[in-house]
Amino acid sequence: MIREVFMPALSSTMTEGKIVSWVKSAGDKVEKGETVVVVESDKADMDVESFYEGYLAIIIVPAGEVATVGAAIALVAETEAEIAEAQKQGAGATAASAPAPA
Repeated sequence: MIREVFMPALSSTMTEGKIVSWVKSAGDKVEKGETVVVVESDKADMDVESFYEGYLAIIIVPAGEVATVGAAIALVAETEAEIAEAQKQGAGATAASAPAPA
C-alpha cells in the first residue's frame, strides 16, 4: 500500500508550511512515529513524524519549497517492491503541482 505524507497544520492559523529539511531520504526505511521532515510554520520549526511504517519512496516537495496544509509532500511505500510504483505516482503529483511555464 502506498500512503501520502501530508503537510500538517501545526497551528490553528497555518495555511501553508515550508519544508526546512528532510531527515530521511528517498528509499530510506521509515518507522511509525519517526521524524521524517522538519517544517517551518508561521510560529516555529517542528519535527513531523510518519504515521506509517515502510519506505520513503519519493519526496514530492523538496527542502526550501512551500506546500499548502493537507497537500501531499511525500509518499511512503509499505514494501520495497512498491517503491517504483510510488515513484511513478509521485512523479505525476510533482508535475501537477509544478507551475506552468510562462
